[in-house]
Amino acid sequence: MKKSMLFFAAMLAFAVSALNANAQIGVDFGYMGSSYRSTSQGSDNVATTDPLNGFYVGVTDDIKLVAGLSIQPGLSYSFLTSSEKQEVAGFKFSGSTNEHNLNIPVHLKYTFNILPILGIYVFGGPSFNIGLASNESFDISGSLLGTEINGKISYDNYTGKISSENISDDIRNQVNNYMPQSRMSRFDVLLGGGLGINLFKFLSVRGGYDYGMLNRYKGESKDQFNINRSQFYVSVGFRF
Repeated sequence: MKKSMLFFAAMLAFAVSALNANAQIGVDFGYMGSSYRSTSQGSDNVATTDPLNGFYVGVTDDIKLVAGLSIQPGLSYSFLTSSEKQEVAGFKFSGSTNEHNLNIPVHLKYTFNILPILGIYVFGGPSFNIGLASNESFDISGSLLGTEINGKISYDNYTGKISSENISDDIRNQVNNYMPQSRMSRFDVLLGGGLGINLFKFLSVRGGYDYGMLNRYKGESKDQFNINRSQFYVSVGFRF
């Protein structure tokens, strides 16, 4: 964790210095969708989680190199969520998954200026991801060993910690048998790219896709399973 935070601090310092190197700062916001692709070691079977949907907002800048080529560093925050209802072992679950992330893209970008008010660009490169929080929360109702249950359980995907409301410790331990047993790493490196359009020298519309290069599982699960993140996004940006 300390290494991840040190790396994040270094990348944040780089992003801030890059933004100060050029006065044309951009502010972007838009839609983001994400899911996880899971495989077991030595197997070709692939499972994909239910999609997470949300938004992201951030800042970027272009550091011009030569002709239409530039480096585009940035810093953004994203929020992703999904909801579900299911019944497991006689329990009714109504829950949600929420993720909060910091993203530090460092992209190469090439712009083709078609008209004075119109440009088309392509971009690509790594994006460093820090997971701030990832939680699954379930409202649970049902009967266990003759006891009626009506409470809430929350599971932290990073620490594996379980908390509960209106549920006894004994019942929580029983319900824990049906909760995820694998913890995830907070850190990821995604590679991707996309296309964009510049309009009137201050407006930008773009879309892109990223895929995680690192196995997000940690601990014993890391030796048995791989889980990788994929995400796509569309956004509108303003340049100052």
